[in-house]
Amino acid sequence: MNAPLNRRAFLATSGAFTVSFVVTPPAGAQNGTAAAWTAYLVIGADGRILLHSPTTEMGQGTHTAHAAIIADEIGVPLAWVSVDTPEPSDPFRRGGQMGSGGSQGVRAWWDALRKVGASARQSLIEAAAAKAKVPAAEVTIVDGRLLRAGKPLMPLGEAAKLAAASPAVEGVPKDPKSYTIVGKSTPRVDIPAKVRGEPIFSSDFTLPGMVYACAVLSPVWTGKVAKLNDAPALAVKGVTRVVAFDGGAAVVAKTQWAAMKGAQALEVSWASTAYDGLSSDAISAAMLTGLDKDAEAIVARNDAGVPAALAGAAKVVEADYEVPYIAHTPMEPWSVTIAPTADGGLELWGPFQTQDRNRGTAAKAAGLPVEKVKLHTLMLGGGFGRRLGDDGIPAAVAVAMALKTPVKVFWRREDEIGQGWYRPAQVARMKAALGKDGKLTAFHIRTAGPSMRDSFAPGGLPKGQIDGSSVQILPDILYRFPAYRIDWVRVDQVIPMAPWRSVGATQNGYFVESFLDEVALAAGKDPVQLRRELLADNPRALKVIDAAAEAGDWGKALPKGRARGFAFVYSFASLCAHVVEASLDGGVVTVHKVTCVIDCARVVTPDGARNQMEGGIVQGLSTALFEGIEVANGSCQNRNFDGYRIMRMNEAPKVIETIFIENDEPVLGGIGEPGLPPATPALVNALAKLTGKPIRKLPISAVLDQAS
Repeated sequence: MNAPLNRRAFLATSGAFTVSFVVTPPAGAQNGTAAAWTAYLVIGADGRILLHSPTTEMGQGTHTAHAAIIADEIGVPLAWVSVDTPEPSDPFRRGGQMGSGGSQGVRAWWDALRKVGASARQSLIEAAAAKAKVPAAEVTIVDGRLLRAGKPLMPLGEAAKLAAASPAVEGVPKDPKSYTIVGKSTPRVDIPAKVRGEPIFSSDFTLPGMVYACAVLSPVWTGKVAKLNDAPALAVKGVTRVVAFDGGAAVVAKTQWAAMKGAQALEVSWASTAYDGLSSDAISAAMLTGLDKDAEAIVARNDAGVPAALAGAAKVVEADYEVPYIAHTPMEPWSVTIAPTADGGLELWGPFQTQDRNRGTAAKAAGLPVEKVKLHTLMLGGGFGRRLGDDGIPAAVAVAMALKTPVKVFWRREDEIGQGWYRPAQVARMKAALGKDGKLTAFHIRTAGPSMRDSFAPGGLPKGQIDGSSVQILPDILYRFPAYRIDWVRVDQVIPMAPWRSVGATQNGYFVESFLDEVALAAGKDPVQLRRELLADNPRALKVIDAAAEAGDWGKALPKGRARGFAFVYSFASLCAHVVEASLDGGVVTVHKVTCVIDCARVVTPDGARNQMEGGIVQGLSTALFEGIEVANGSCQNRNFDGYRIMRMNEAPKVIETIFIENDEPVLGGIGEPGLPPATPALVNALAKLTGKPIRKLPISAVLDQAS
């Protein structure tokens, strides 16, 4: 068997000898939406399989998991399955939209892809059996071979050719316990092409005759061009043109380097805005003021007895917490390649995470019906939510329409961070009532901050309604507080926002899990003991808690100057606990070990899942220690990695141990996001032990700098 094919090579070699299996999955596979969808498999004459995956591959390994499911169900080696992301169309949509996010990549498609693979297997078997005039029940597919009584019956590709002439038939998915690829560590299907350096990322993609256009954007959010002098840019060798657009301009050149040099030379003055004086301090002050606005609080949950429990408590623990705006910082800055089509439309190639949103935005910007816009998804060099947006598309289309030639419009990293759509800043005030026996009797959390949902989809949150992302994980929290109130006060800012990895679970996980350690201290209890009390009726959660405590050596002695912190967060249908072992020396934090236990019901690709947990942990620690945009004069001040600190390789934990707890729960949990939320509070709780003070504001490095 040859190496997996890319789409173009596959179609060239398979020609007419292909078969498409079209299978509509059961309603349960539609994730609760009314939208129908269909998954496609194409099996070539040589037996190789191309899977059109409905998800975008951005480094998270979803395509490998999808390939593993298909390979196991049909009965072929994993290397026979290639995966691409198709153009948006009804078969690949959920809820009317094609997109990837919310840790849905595997769990939303698990049942459906199993059914697709089962149908393909059964169709191949029946086609081969009919040709050989033998009972289909006597035919199997093992390791890519159609067998009868253990002897070869027919090549898989020949059966595919026969099956192409008949409608696909339904098959019964195998018992997952019989899988030989799923549940085992397998090679990533996207790695070989990456190692070979093939042009699979947006930055690498080229077209014949293509030019480059470097965007120059207003440093102030919502800023407009007041005056433009393009002469210095046009004097740069290779620069051919400057195209103005709403909010900036693009310098066009024959090479990317010339476009960047031209952008540096372009002289632009910007019109004043209402936000020119906006600062981080003003944002913080506005949010903290919001915590006192009882009349404006929108209630998500309000159990009877909260006020009485707080009024009659033997002790009330109260604290305010705060997190800043955070950038997504994908390693690959944004770009898109656009070409006019012969029929007057546009064709786009780019890092699309929400295909329908991007396609619709491009069509609107061009004044075209959406059917005249073709969209091709390329591999993403990181996303973390940043590629959910479409903010660069209107200007890129304006440039392409002006040039009427293939063009790659790109942003520099300074624009990627400085003009990014961020995770919202947010504050929280928490109150916990303790009885005389040290039992927690009531818990009240109020968060305040801007509405991410309304920023990402303007008009999407009617006045008076709560933004679910601002209280994410709080209504579904597994802790059983005797009386519980959740509310939110909206305090909007002009800064654009989009879902960031783990969305609201990041800040709310930090708020609750750090505060619970303060409650445990006030109650004279061990932090794990307090959590066990609050989870006493949840055996599944207790299993995770106990496994993390045991594997993380909770309660055991440590060298002087080290401490452990614990946190447990239920998010994206996964239960996850971390034990972080850290030290603090001269203001420098060192994370020595992180022990992670996660129950997501089933693990499809263990190595990929482990990588996701490790990535989430590192990103969570990075968020805690360093990350946050600094706002002054209405714009982001730290616009590159020299100013916007993320955790570096030498600062990453020395050891990360990940333990999976699997079971037969019918609902699979997510993997991409649940590993992140507990990382921040677990580190904060360890450092609070070392300093003797709670850390109520992030990033930690800023708090330590102020304390020193």
